[in-house]
Amino acid sequence: MSVLTHLLPDSTNLKLENCQVNKIKSQIKLIVSAISKVVNCPVYNQPTHKIHSRYERLLADLPWSDYSITLQLRVRKFFCINSLCKRRIFTERLTNVTAPWAMRQYTSF
Repeated sequence: MSVLTHLLPDSTNLKLENCQVNKIKSQIKLIVSAISKVVNCPVYNQPTHKIHSRYERLLADLPWSDYSITLQLRVRKFFCINSLCKRRIFTERLTNVTAPWAMRQYTSF
């Protein structure tokens, strides 16, 4: 699995949790999560570590040989600690991995 960690879009901010290979469908799914303990609010740029919740995003990547690649990205939502913040809850930004609100259809694994 160490080779796969070098293939992550941002190995300094992502941790490879698991890898699933489906040889019949020629698919590889990389399950990754962010490793930063503190993130900044996108509105006030205030650092926080207070986690609100977690959810998963599925991202399609370019194929590797004959295998289609899917990233199952585990992201977190945080509370902004600034009481004046209108957003109050925000999702961590992983701009080196994907654009906010990016969407693409994918096939299930």
